[in-house]
Amino acid sequence: MSLYGEAIAAIKSVILIDERVQSMTRKLDKLADDVRFMSDRLIRLETVVEITRADGGILRIARQPGAGSDAGSSR
Repeated sequence: MSLYGEAIAAIKSVILIDERVQSMTRKLDKLADDVRFMSDRLIRLETVVEITRADGGILRIARQPGAGSDAGSSR
């Protein structure tokens, strides 16, 4: 293959890779939007459950105040 042919093949390859990257970027942006939407819905559902609890307790899956790395240390 001549140098000209190799250059054209390389340019075509770069263009195809660029199109694939752009396509993946659009898909990733849509996925990120979907995750944000689901996160917002989950927050609303957790709020509804917490509001309707008769004992006024906090959900077990919620982070407990002070439950950090020092939660097991004695004072």
